[in-house]
Amino acid sequence: MRRVASLIAAVILTASCGQTTTTTSTTSTTSENLSGTISYSSRDIGTMPGAVDLIQRDKSDSFFYVVSRFGTIQRWQPDGTILDTVLDISTATTSEGERGLLGLAFRKIDTQWEAFINFTDLSGDSVISRFDVTADGRFVSSARPSGVEIIKIAQPYSNHNGGAVVVGPDNMLYIGTGDGGSSNDPERRALNTEELLGKILRIDPKKSGYDIPADNPFVNTPNARAEIWSIGLRNPWRFNFDVFGNIWIADVGQNKWEEVNASPGTSKTPGGKGKSFGWSAYEGNHAFNTDVASPGALAPIFEYEHKDGACSISGGAIGTNTTTAGRAGWYFFGDYCTGTMTAILTDGTSTVASETVLKDLGNITAVRSTFDGMFVISLEGKVRRVISTRQGSSVESP
Repeated sequence: MRRVASLIAAVILTASCGQTTTTTSTTSTTSENLSGTISYSSRDIGTMPGAVDLIQRDKSDSFFYVVSRFGTIQRWQPDGTILDTVLDISTATTSEGERGLLGLAFRKIDTQWEAFINFTDLSGDSVISRFDVTADGRFVSSARPSGVEIIKIAQPYSNHNGGAVVVGPDNMLYIGTGDGGSSNDPERRALNTEELLGKILRIDPKKSGYDIPADNPFVNTPNARAEIWSIGLRNPWRFNFDVFGNIWIADVGQNKWEEVNASPGTSKTPGGKGKSFGWSAYEGNHAFNTDVASPGALAPIFEYEHKDGACSISGGAIGTNTTTAGRAGWYFFGDYCTGTMTAILTDGTSTVASETVLKDLGNITAVRSTFDGMFVISLEGKVRRVISTRQGSSVESP
């Protein structure tokens, strides 16, 4: 059955351009496409073994956080100077296989900051836990070193743990879960609405535990888990919302195809509500498990084949004029095996332009952005700032 295309508008942001200073680059490429000629380079700013995430809490902060799957979170200045280690749960997690401390998000309620982490516990199950955070960005110790448990999700296998945790534009908490692991979605969990695995979940965390938002799409569906926001994902290795509320998901493929999914949204109703992204009826645009069906599943906006060593997508960040001059609205991601970083632009129904950004970056675990920078991080621990320099004319706002 033909999959339904995602109707997402091309995102051209109008944030004012920042000025990029001249730096020593480790790698560079030049690309000419719809938005003019861009020269890319990267600058090593530091090392944190096992790095898997990088988050800036607030635009006013002069620092950002770097997350290691081995169980630690550090605060860094933009030049790579380490301010401190704000969290160490290395004794509460295991980093075997695809496990470990995998994600971090911040939320502000009135004037109080709180942090959420996504990690696998010593039994291999996924746990989302909560910490209070001081105004200056430090974590407040809790009775349990790993924080107050919000939700725990049993994991039947050691891989496909997802790991992303994101505060949406509606201030709800979104959680990306893999299909449970092994291969081929053996228990067909991803499209099963009675299971939390293979999904994007949406909850409203409390001091402990959580509420289920009344407008979640499966609240009134018999036997369905009401926490579910989206279904049909294999292993969403990073997802995020852009400033318009559209959701962008990098979903790791099985045998042959890696994919980028997107769904339109708003600040009040973010993208992905009630949507299926097709796994495991489909891998990318291609039929996979024929014993399950997902009529109306959204087609990926981009897919790439396992060729020339490519094997596993690592998302992802939307460029803005302050993070990637000349490439506002482009989606940036990497491949874990090739170490290649790529950018794509969609016209609303398909990808109309794609380009190689940088190569030979190691085992890319994530491409992330702060309010004024784009970064690519690798499992070896390298944290690099990506610099785009506008060389020619651009259709974007100045």
